[in-house]
Amino acid sequence: MKWLKGALKLFPLIMAAVQAVERMSSKKGKAKQDEAVNLVGDLVPLIESSIGRDVVDDAKVQAAIRAVIDAVVALQNVATDVKAHRS
Repeated sequence: MKWLKGALKLFPLIMAAVQAVERMSSKKGKAKQDEAVNLVGDLVPLIESSIGRDVVDDAKVQAAIRAVIDAVVALQNVATDVKAHRS
């Protein structure tokens, strides 16, 4: 259960990373995703210290972070499309 609490703490970090990369990066696709993953990776030691476990190097965690980034970006794109059609 302690790991789940730590994993849930990743979500706001992922959201912040996606927003920062969207604002500051001119890269596209996987290169942009890699930037967001690296940014999350820079922040994860805070989470690791709270759960007492190394999770950043776990391949499944990396895959999950990428999946969450994809989902966040997809939701942002849908929101942008909906907003554009309302105007």
